[in-house]
Amino acid sequence: MKEQPLVSITMSTYNVEAFIKESLDCIVNQTLKNIEIICIDDGSTDTTLAILNDYATKDKRIKVVAKNENEGLAVARNEALALATGKYISFIDGDDLMDVDLFRKAFELAEKTNAEMVLWDYAVFYNKKDLEINKKEASKLSEIDTTDKVALLQRPAFTWVKLIKTAVARKLLISFPKGLTRQDIPVHWQLITQINAIALLPERLSYYRQQPQATTHKADERLFDLAIIMDITKAYLKQNNLYETYKNEFLRQQLNLLSGMEDVIDASLKEKAMQLIYERLSDDQWNYIHSNNPLRRQARDFYLSLQGVFIAKIRRKVWLLSRSVYRMLNRG
Repeated sequence: MKEQPLVSITMSTYNVEAFIKESLDCIVNQTLKNIEIICIDDGSTDTTLAILNDYATKDKRIKVVAKNENEGLAVARNEALALATGKYISFIDGDDLMDVDLFRKAFELAEKTNAEMVLWDYAVFYNKKDLEINKKEASKLSEIDTTDKVALLQRPAFTWVKLIKTAVARKLLISFPKGLTRQDIPVHWQLITQINAIALLPERLSYYRQQPQATTHKADERLFDLAIIMDITKAYLKQNNLYETYKNEFLRQQLNLLSGMEDVIDASLKEKAMQLIYERLSDDQWNYIHSNNPLRRQARDFYLSLQGVFIAKIRRKVWLLSRSVYRMLNRG
């Protein structure tokens, strides 16, 4: 009988021919050898699929699923979860890098602590020089108590910094919302609020490549997804009688995300952005805005200025002007 893989490393790819070889090399060279590598190609139109198939002919641990059309990252991740046979599962992207010891360290920690999920830290990079510097920075994960759910919810929602027991992910009916960006946010909330056996690995072992053309950097209508994603998160909390427990943290994140959406979205879409924001400003939101609960200063001034608060309007104008000057000087 074939031995069960210890970890299913699932990778979703779409037109990442410039980066896929480097990412695959990080995976096939992991020091944890008993792994399966499930690559879901989401209808790439470049040479990504050919590269995946080439690697699969050389490494029997690699399984390539080629889709005829692009259906989005969420669908690919959901399909990967259905296919996984490993004791644990991780979801990664086809353009990012990782330490070759990542999955050995995460797996061993999970087994040692009987954890159902392990979280580790990451480093952001634009180039290799940045990476060598940033990955040496101390991780703040060492300062977090694993029983502090709010602190864990405040961590970035990225799915690729998590190792999850596969049976637990399925039991919780984890599903990434189809067709939306930032679809890892509701999954992050579900995992953190429902899993108690969590272990932290305070090392920067994943490396997040910054691409100006990436979806998360677009200022188009896809930013509207932020409003929908937080609606899905709120619905999950309500359905599981968790909203009152985590209301303040939910409101903090929602209000910051909505104001950030309006701030960076293209000028032609600001009217629609404001409509989405106003539709979500109920008593809960306004009470939070007027409280002493934490909120980005720029976000609070944004909302207060909508109510005509004079000092908030002045602070906001000064901030926008100073930011414009700063960007102009840096372009020069």
